Amino acid sequence: MTKCHTLLLIALLLAALSCKTERQGVSLSDYGSQSRATQTAMFEQFVLKLLAADPERARQMQDSIMSVADSDSTMWRQITRLEEKFFLDPDSPYRSEELYIPVAERILSSSLSSEEQRLRAEWLLPRLRLNRPGRMAADFSFISPKGRKSSLYEAVDAAKPDFTLLLFSNPGCPDCRKIAESLSHNLNIEAMIAERKLLVVNIYPDEDIQAWLDFLPNYPDSWICGQDSEQILNDDSIYWLRAIPSLYLLDKEKRIIVKDAPLEQILSILSSISKAD
Repeated sequence: MTKCHTLLLIALLLAALSCKTERQGVSLSDYGSQSRATQTAMFEQFVLKLLAADPERARQMQDSIMSVADSDSTMWRQITRLEEKFFLDPDSPYRSEELYIPVAERILSSSLSSEEQRLRAEWLLPRLRLNRPGRMAADFSFISPKGRKSSLYEAVDAAKPDFTLLLFSNPGCPDCRKIAESLSHNLNIEAMIAERKLLVVNIYPDEDIQAWLDFLPNYPDSWICGQDSEQILNDDSIYWLRAIPSLYLLDKEKRIIVKDAPLEQILSILSSISKAD
């Protein structure tokens, strides 16, 4: 086993044990591969534990693994690479800006960080801290297809749903079309909308109004669709739309349950809620 594999495994074990240092009886014999794929698979198991943990413990686990990684330059490079791959890549099914915040904070303070890493973390942190889970979603204005001005809060207050699914989409985006089709053919989503338990607010953040208007028939009539006429959503001041589509789930108080989450995660949450009812 290479030094990097050994250190990576130790870091993962420490983090999974929430900073406990007792490692008697732990065998390293199952981790003899020297491939990057094995390192990634090891880290993925840690990621699954993180996602299953409550927010406070997940933060502790991230702090722990970053602390251990901060003791060795080889492990630091590997851990920071994997953290970004799993939690910041828009295509990752595990992406979570909240879980990447402790990583960015440690990068800023670590002597092992490259100048490029520090500059990127410095740029990322203000954006990662926008609209964090548990906080009120930032309000913003939009215009309807008929040109009427409204806002996120106005739409939610008028409908009074138990939950709001906030979708940022573009008319020419294949993934946006897939999400729209998945949502419109989901019986649970349809039922929740019909029962006024769920409101879907679908926002186009860019400027080509005609392209947006032409694409509107692809969205269900039960959705509220709007366009960011003030072009505030693309300046990273109230939302960080690093990739489109982007999905947020809000509770009845407009607090964020999950932000920029995979559709599967949101569907799972709403399905669990429906079963509980």
